[in-house]
Amino acid sequence: MAEDILQIETLGETRRITLNRPDRLNAINQPLAEALLAAFEGLRRDRSARVVVLRGAGRAFSAGADLKAMGQPDALRDGPDGDWVLRDLGKAMRACPQPIICLVKGAAAGGGLAMALSSDIIVAGESAVFHSAFIKIGLSGAELGVGWRLQRTIGVSRAREALFTGDPIDAAEAWRTGLVSKVVPDEALDDHGMALAEKLLKAAPDALRVTKRSLDAALEAPGVDTAMEVEERGQMLMIRQGRGR
Repeated sequence: MAEDILQIETLGETRRITLNRPDRLNAINQPLAEALLAAFEGLRRDRSARVVVLRGAGRAFSAGADLKAMGQPDALRDGPDGDWVLRDLGKAMRACPQPIICLVKGAAAGGGLAMALSSDIIVAGESAVFHSAFIKIGLSGAELGVGWRLQRTIGVSRAREALFTGDPIDAAEAWRTGLVSKVVPDEALDDHGMALAEKLLKAAPDALRVTKRSLDAALEAPGVDTAMEVEERGQMLMIRQGRGR
């Protein structure tokens, strides 16, 4: 079951992960959530993988939680008792040492938006639409770290408007506000993602891991001096490795 709804391909040093519920716009049910969590937790210690490409099959990245599955055995069980799988998935994606390239076409809504924001680079197809959706189904507009990440990505005012209203952000605005690094035609999205992965793989073996850790630490640092200390230590490690070759 998990193999059907989540496809993982080994393409050299790249792992391509595909959400494979196209008939449901890759909406997230419990089996898919658990498969994603297992995949990203497994990548943390996988030294053979250096870059991850994350995408959705069909015409959407992910429509978020599968609300139509409610009441069924495979319904997403994240709810009032806490201990959410999707929360743990976001943490696992950030702990994953490989850069994650997220390819978005169609909807990236709710939990789908949270996954995109937990990635390192987002590339959008022209059909991409990003929206939190939470507030439109009677929930808080801020969930799964979306409030933290979106405000830091597109600015406080625009992020709060999006989260208070649940209104979508299309591909053109996503590019203008820095939410995505590039917008390409939908039919070119996969090729662009793989070409970008190949470009990243030109870095030294541990350079991507060290850079990702340094960038994440810089976002949490109280000031530039702390960020520079972290970056210096990462660079010292890379210099020593270079001398050892």
